[in-house]
Amino acid sequence: MFHFPLSHLSIDLRVTYSLFIASALFFVGCGSDVPDKTTPEKVLQNAESKLRIPIDDQTGNFSFGLGYLDGESPYLFNIQSPRNEIQVYDMDRKELAKTLKFDLEGNEGVGTVFRFHVQSADSIFLFTTHPGSIYLTDIDQSYLSKISFASPEGYSDPQISTSFFNSYPIIRGNKMLVKVVAPGNVKDTEEKALSNQFLSVELDMNSGDTELTCHKYPKGYLSDGLHVPYFSMAASPDKVVYSFLADHNLYAASSAGDPLDAFPAKSRFFPDTFPTLSRTADRNEYLRYMFTEPRYGTLLYDPYREVFYRFCFPKIEIESEEELEQLRGFAKDFSIMILDTNLQVLGETRFKGYNYVTENVFVAKEGLYMSVNHPDNYDNEEDYLSFVLYELADGK
Repeated sequence: MFHFPLSHLSIDLRVTYSLFIASALFFVGCGSDVPDKTTPEKVLQNAESKLRIPIDDQTGNFSFGLGYLDGESPYLFNIQSPRNEIQVYDMDRKELAKTLKFDLEGNEGVGTVFRFHVQSADSIFLFTTHPGSIYLTDIDQSYLSKISFASPEGYSDPQISTSFFNSYPIIRGNKMLVKVVAPGNVKDTEEKALSNQFLSVELDMNSGDTELTCHKYPKGYLSDGLHVPYFSMAASPDKVVYSFLADHNLYAASSAGDPLDAFPAKSRFFPDTFPTLSRTADRNEYLRYMFTEPRYGTLLYDPYREVFYRFCFPKIEIESEEELEQLRGFAKDFSIMILDTNLQVLGETRFKGYNYVTENVFVAKEGLYMSVNHPDNYDNEEDYLSFVLYELADGK
């Protein structure tokens, strides 16, 4: 089994300070104490620093996959699936440093690269259209190796992102813990079946052996009606944590073999209960459910500040179908919860009207970068990948 060191479905669509100390009761993890009222709430604060990197006329400023590598020269990675390449930008020089190009076919063919994960300069994992395969290379492409495996029966190959719910692989030694999805139509999903579905698989990168973890969907997720069971996964050094679209709790375990424990982590901007989706919903009803009703999104871990960021999307009102279509890629209102490694809520910052691209964010040594390449952001420029930096700070 995959033990962490003790010291960190089938539709695929594409700041505020607390006024009342009693609200802190919503934000405590299982068995943890209410924070002392003198402890400042944590907020994400605009650092008044922007990262603007020029791009060529063949590169769009909306990314379908970003990566970050710390070092003497920090790098930002950007996937270009139509060209089957990954661009590597020098963040200090703000220029393209190199391009990793991959063959579709032949002796060095990897298929289409649709997702990647940068573990280190020597280990860049490629997730491609070749079933049962993950490829491994380095930043200089000095080698290309293939990890062959068999996915557990009834489950997908490893998933990095499904419907914008990012879940980066968790790598410890020769083991990779990665998200999997059971095939099927969301609207046909029943509680009994869902509660028996597994969330992740452990892959031995040497032997290719795979084993489902004991982590399953929380019981009762569909008890009051249909909720889309999308989820995100992240890890600290001693926990793997799951966040579901329509569940206030976070679920965590210390290893692949340990059961999940629930930790209350409700957004202050959400109602107590979530709306349900009709099993006969048409496309527009589905989109309205997904993008205008309250939902939790991506969960990220920040190793530099040892906190989790949980993206939250409160209910919004729209007036046209054009607005609905835009919401598929560009949120109008969101907040980010900040939680410590015990999953106790430290604060929540709201970004209403800020027009950031919540799918294009990454954690760096300086803080949390969020893309301003939103069509309604005045800083949006077609010829640049542009980000604003937010730092973790004490609220006032």
